[in-house]
Amino acid sequence: MRTRRRLIWSGLVSGVLLFSTSATAVGSPGPPEAAPHVHTHEHAHEHAQVAEHAHLAEDDAEHLAQDLVGTPMRVIEEKTAESARRIQRATGLRPGTARSSAAAAADPGVTGSWSAVTGTPVVPVFQAVLPNGKLLIWDSVGDNAAETYPDHSFTRAMVWNPADNTHKRVDLQGTNIFCAGFAHLANGNILIAGGNANASLAGTVRTYVFNWQTETWTRGNDMAAARWYPSVAEMANGEEVIVGGGPSTAEVYQTNGAIRSLTGFTQYGGRVYPFMGSRPDTQLGLFGPYTTAYTLNTAGNGVIRGTTTRDSINRDYGSFATYDIGKSIVVGGGSLTEGGVAKVPSRTSVVVNSTTGLVPTVTSTGSMATGRRQHNVTVLADGSVLATGGMKSTASNGLVDLNNAVTTAERWNPATGQWTVLAGASRIRQYHSTAALLPDGRVMTGGGGICGVCMDVGYLEKNIEYFTPPYLYKNDGSGQLATRPVISTAPASIGVNTNFSVTSANAASIGKVALVGLSDSTHGVDQGQRYVPLKFTTSGTTLTVTGPPNGGVAPPGYYMLFITDTAGVPSVAKMVQVTKSPNPVMSAVRNSTNRCVDVPSSATAIRTYLQVYTCNSTKAQALTRFPDDNTLRVLGNCIDVPDANYASGQRIWTYNCNKTAAQTWQFRTDGTIRPAASPTLCLAAASNTNSAQVTITTCNGNALQNWTW
Repeated sequence: MRTRRRLIWSGLVSGVLLFSTSATAVGSPGPPEAAPHVHTHEHAHEHAQVAEHAHLAEDDAEHLAQDLVGTPMRVIEEKTAESARRIQRATGLRPGTARSSAAAAADPGVTGSWSAVTGTPVVPVFQAVLPNGKLLIWDSVGDNAAETYPDHSFTRAMVWNPADNTHKRVDLQGTNIFCAGFAHLANGNILIAGGNANASLAGTVRTYVFNWQTETWTRGNDMAAARWYPSVAEMANGEEVIVGGGPSTAEVYQTNGAIRSLTGFTQYGGRVYPFMGSRPDTQLGLFGPYTTAYTLNTAGNGVIRGTTTRDSINRDYGSFATYDIGKSIVVGGGSLTEGGVAKVPSRTSVVVNSTTGLVPTVTSTGSMATGRRQHNVTVLADGSVLATGGMKSTASNGLVDLNNAVTTAERWNPATGQWTVLAGASRIRQYHSTAALLPDGRVMTGGGGICGVCMDVGYLEKNIEYFTPPYLYKNDGSGQLATRPVISTAPASIGVNTNFSVTSANAASIGKVALVGLSDSTHGVDQGQRYVPLKFTTSGTTLTVTGPPNGGVAPPGYYMLFITDTAGVPSVAKMVQVTKSPNPVMSAVRNSTNRCVDVPSSATAIRTYLQVYTCNSTKAQALTRFPDDNTLRVLGNCIDVPDANYASGQRIWTYNCNKTAAQTWQFRTDGTIRPAASPTLCLAAASNTNSAQVTITTCNGNALQNWTW
């Protein structure tokens, strides 16, 4: 049986299996709160923010000229095909074909390899990996009879199966979700926010949910404001934060489907997908593409907890990947003078580290062999990072330039900080292309086209290619596939900071165990992908693995579980569902007198003494318990015993998180919360009235010391 499985997989990676229409089911055709809190040190960023607002206007103008969402797809395709034929007659080369042959690559154990190109009925402009290993893919409107005015009452979509290159059409009726934001929900379904309303590029207020098990669509609640080019990020408590796309006020899609506005964050309205993601401290980090980075607490109506400058480059149409706990690499993008050459995207990369405090630290790392824009960056099964596609000049156009295409892949090694050039693809991937890591360890790339300059140069890529990274080949020059470790059993779901067992006949040779988030890729931005290394021990054929440290590191949902051997070869992944962190996760700590621990006036300043107050679901009462270090956090600060003074009656305040004993608490089954350094004392309210002080007092079992979380 093992031999048979390997033969099937080998056929897939070598591109032997071709697109099949016999397995296709064609869908029906489309019919004819308070003001934001801002720290004083943010004034240093005002000049940068003015520049960013100028970029917003430029972005909108570029989109108006290029995205052509008001043009029926048949018109786009006919004009594109006409241009492609004209260019092919003149040059002998089909537009989108790479100028250098991928076959020129030498040992695939060093450079990796690319599959044959497979046609698709939908341009892969938006793609999400589903928990069953298939992908939801959509673009815009389908073929239209009404060519005189746009029709945005539907979206062309499909579910693609990379195991055999078959598809099922799942067109959405009711709206066009072109240029929407999207992310996975905790149950594996896909939340889509916003989209395209009309030929004027107006956004939409609509949300939809795609059910991955039934392959059906459901309309959700409307947002407060219409969005076009927003991003959506999963958070530790299962909520989804929606940022950008026009409105500057962020919104939160709650676990009950209701949507609330984050009036405490009104700093990003760009119609360019923001780079952002959940941080280990359960806050939201926003770090691109513009130069200003924010730390946002998303509880209640939100509050900005830190602002900094990432670097000096506006990295529009760059890309990023979260490759380790709290660490994201931001790669390329922009248009600048670099290396003495004007109007080029950057070669450089920076690492944004959010494990160091409210304000992330930023360090430079290695640069790519060439600058890239309109590329995709994908975290791989071993924690390294792959860059594919893109363009190396912006002199002619910032979206598509087939004469300045980058088709070679590059891999970044986090251990060395260096990039290595790999094999080249057959097709050019620029504007509206995508890339996603698959459970078998390959990367599926696809798409490109559907824009003004795309039509002019005949660029429309309704196809996909698979890249097989070097780690799937033997490292002996033979060009043969490596023998892979195999996961025999793994649980269907795992908890935060709790042990679980994985069995493998290869357990003794395993060097890494990790979770990788499922991809949500479009426009070079993948909000779903993240690499989460896990601690483990080995005994015989059993790996005892500890789940992710908290929900900020791994928001609840489905992940690919990979084991990688000491030779660097990963297994085929098992899908596992990470459950929500133990309470409280951005929720209240309530005592038996129905009062909650509360920060007066939602103050973010350290040394703010806590009180109890009537429970009201505000950010002042949104506490996060960190089971990995037993801290209790609120608004980005830690609950702290002042000066480690463990005396009965000592008041409790908030302080910078510093991993000291004064911030370590025991959460007992009897409902008490006790300082670990002095467990005879209990967290207590001074009385059952509003604004009563929160103290530590000698444990006596009374109601003021009894908490639920």
